[in-house]
Amino acid sequence: MKPDTRTLTREFSKLTNTPSKTALSWLKQYDFDIDLACLHWAEKESKAEAEKRIHQLFDQFRSFEDANIIDFDGSAKLFETLGVSFEDPETLLISYLLESPNMGEFEREKFVHGCSTLCVTNLSDLKNVVDQKITLWKSDRTLQKAVYIYSYPLACDKGKKTLGTGVAIELLQVLLKSLFLLLDHWVNFLQSSPIIDRSLPRDTWNELWDFSVYTESSPDCSDYDFEGAWPTLIDEFVVYYRKHVLNIPEQ
Repeated sequence: MKPDTRTLTREFSKLTNTPSKTALSWLKQYDFDIDLACLHWAEKESKAEAEKRIHQLFDQFRSFEDANIIDFDGSAKLFETLGVSFEDPETLLISYLLESPNMGEFEREKFVHGCSTLCVTNLSDLKNVVDQKITLWKSDRTLQKAVYIYSYPLACDKGKKTLGTGVAIELLQVLLKSLFLLLDHWVNFLQSSPIIDRSLPRDTWNELWDFSVYTESSPDCSDYDFEGAWPTLIDEFVVYYRKHVLNIPEQ
């Protein structure tokens, strides 16, 4: 080892309170630029400390049976602490923000990642950010779409990948209530269709968001493209809507 690298290693070891072997390995990553090495070490330590605090936050609500899960009861407590009832639609937003895999459940790793993304490490900061996001959710179409898309797998039964149409309708009436002009007609269509006894395909759920945006500029679907990439169920709805609601004969 060259004398200057020895000196740098001793200095880094002293500054960071690390063994010389660790100091040498870390310095090598940054070509013995001690200022850069110290900067990245501090960032790593800061991140580790932040994650430690998030784990402590998670532990306030975790299940007694599984330390890596916040179960239904813990989720109810978390929502209540954040000022939200389990019945409130805001639970869907919080579930999206904290990467919940299933309704009423949070996993430690995803929870930590979600909090890290939000830059929060304690309950007070989390509540402030959630309050801000709830306000933003009322008007921000990008966030509204993200929560909408996320809600399909979130609402599926654990281990399942498809969502029953009845449950999907309940979610749609929450998520698209003021956003989809033809929502009531869409619900009536689903309830009168054989699909009501089956699962609503995920691609139909996803594409329905774009269809709702389309109807804002064309509420009568007069220029709807049947040759486009819309799901078959939406094609069938347009035929139903124009014939039975607008009384427009089929062409």
